[in-house]
Amino acid sequence: MRHRRSRSSVSADWPAILRHVIRAAEAECPRGHAETLGALTALALRKVPARGIFEPGARGEHELFAEIESVAQAHLELAQARAAWRGALDASALSMEHRDEIESTALALQSISDTAYFYTGLAFGLTFCVFRAE
Repeated sequence: MRHRRSRSSVSADWPAILRHVIRAAEAECPRGHAETLGALTALALRKVPARGIFEPGARGEHELFAEIESVAQAHLELAQARAAWRGALDASALSMEHRDEIESTALALQSISDTAYFYTGLAFGLTFCVFRAE
């Protein structure tokens, strides 16, 4: 079992169900994931009342996408994954070894991006449900 982190990203004024989910993530999820969910829940608490559910395919969401990228950089090591991707491409002469390195870093980058968008959808969905229930 993972140990609970000492610094919580949960705000005392959040609805109880959101606080519970974030605290559960702090105890059970990989490093950075609870912080990601907390930061994206804070974003959702600001955005959901005015706009509703997040839909990643929507156009004109530049500000929202920038905030998601910022959270991914802060908590999911997105900047490091991008740097590794660029380094692998720059160093590659397309040998089998370099192709494997490129594939590996590309998968890591995609995994981090997918995680950020997953938690964004989860945070918006939870927040939407909380507002609908009140």
